[in-house]
Amino acid sequence: MRVDPVTLEVVNNALVGVAEQMAATILRTSYSTVIREMLDYSTAVFDLNGRIIAQSCRIPIHLNSMSRSLRTTLDEAIPIDEWRPGDVVVTNDPYKGGQHLPDVQTFLPVFAGDDLVAICGTLGHHLDIGGMRPGSYAGDAVEIFQEGLRIPPVKLFREGRIDERLFAMIEANIRQPAMTIGDLRAQTAALEIGRDGVLELIERYGVRTIMDCLEEAIEASEGRLRDRLREIPDGTYESSYFVDDDGVVDEPIRIVTKVTIEDGTIRIDFTGTDPQRRSPINATLSSCESAVYFAILSVIDPSIPANYGVYKPIRITAPEGTVVNALPPAPVVGRNAITHTIVNSLMRALSEVVPERVTAAYYGMSNVHILAGDGGNGRDSWIFFDIEVGGWGARQNKDGPDCYSQGIHNLANTPIEMVEATYPLRFKRYEFIPDTGGAGRQRGGLGVRRDIEFLDRSGSLNTQFDKFKIAPFGLFGGGEGATGSIVMNPDGPDPEDLHSKTVDRAFRYGDVFSMRTQGGGGFGPSEERNRASVERDLREGKISADHAREVYGLKGKGARS
Repeated sequence: MRVDPVTLEVVNNALVGVAEQMAATILRTSYSTVIREMLDYSTAVFDLNGRIIAQSCRIPIHLNSMSRSLRTTLDEAIPIDEWRPGDVVVTNDPYKGGQHLPDVQTFLPVFAGDDLVAICGTLGHHLDIGGMRPGSYAGDAVEIFQEGLRIPPVKLFREGRIDERLFAMIEANIRQPAMTIGDLRAQTAALEIGRDGVLELIERYGVRTIMDCLEEAIEASEGRLRDRLREIPDGTYESSYFVDDDGVVDEPIRIVTKVTIEDGTIRIDFTGTDPQRRSPINATLSSCESAVYFAILSVIDPSIPANYGVYKPIRITAPEGTVVNALPPAPVVGRNAITHTIVNSLMRALSEVVPERVTAAYYGMSNVHILAGDGGNGRDSWIFFDIEVGGWGARQNKDGPDCYSQGIHNLANTPIEMVEATYPLRFKRYEFIPDTGGAGRQRGGLGVRRDIEFLDRSGSLNTQFDKFKIAPFGLFGGGEGATGSIVMNPDGPDPEDLHSKTVDRAFRYGDVFSMRTQGGGGFGPSEERNRASVERDLREGKISADHAREVYGLKGKGARS
């Protein structure tokens, strides 16, 4: 039975509202800065087949990955007829639909009377899940067992009763149990808010109407994407892009993307991509899919509701045993190096057919850095997890934004004041780096320099950066963005350049960790850049006088001749 358009629109937006209410609950009740400040979490509502029907506006890399985990749970671990009111299922297994171990997912069934009508889900990146290194980013791991606690789908609550032994097992395997368990409880509290929101809708409209709305919403999203794809000329468009290295072997990793658009479908083929590595740089199929979904939807039509239907016209071929579809026991915590590279490679491939909708390469990595203190003298041990961003790629008619968190992670900035009040850290510098944006008719966005002084007695640094060697590319004659770098004690007598994927670098009191992030690529030839724009960049300190003269040919006032 068809639902009238007004009811359909109201119900679908209300379901998105339910997901947003869940997200607001996590924001208000979480403990760690990763979730509370960076907002590295997502929430969603699913049907009984594990198909996503509504999600909050949070982290694009989580797009539909919860759905794969839920479907795997239903198919392989806990069939739908074994779910009971008040059950909560937890998992973080990358080889059961997850992405990496810090991303813990929880699911709760929604019963209307005796009928199971929907499933609510949450995903949160946790500060620590055990493993070899603080923050569970072990850059020297060669198998997933070294990365932390791996939780197959299991019931954390049974009919509303908490499994204290399971909670105790999790707590015994992590470094920051108060924060991690607190964040996990925030996720489960949000599930109850989601359940109540769905039941409120059912009480108002009835189960049958809600079910009909879900099917029509899925059908509508699929139809809209197919219509948009039919507006693009059929054809095959290819690209490849590289990850610097895996942190263990100093060799680049090639990501091959072949995009075929034909009669309302789009096929992404990764055949030819390099094999998986014995290092934590690999991505599971779920991570690969999410990166593809983000790139396609952002280019084709980001306004289409991101439910199960919008993914149906997208077909992905990712050969098993490659870095885009790794097989166990490959470690996967650093999968963002792969997923960001997938997005940039797809942008370059699609620039052949829809240049007005794509950007040049952006900074291309979630620049993860984990500073940990050993404690002592009355201070507990601590872990500070953060991600810094860089410059966005230029577009056909606009410069790239500077130091812009967008793309597949879309994270919030962690306030410096809050960090300094919580941890023995002091921020010495935080500033744009001139000349880091790729030159072009439209300039790429700038990277930033951020210096952090360590004020505990001793500790360690672990990083997961990339694009220190492979620069963010420009498009249509635009120049490359600057590569990144890390320097220890940059203003001291013996500055030390660190590897992008630094492992367990010792800290002592007074050490300064300085990161310089990547710039975005330029768009179009630099000689076509408007003189007024060059003068503005020079006046605002975004380019140097030498750069203005040598790259853009600016002479006269403000530039050396």
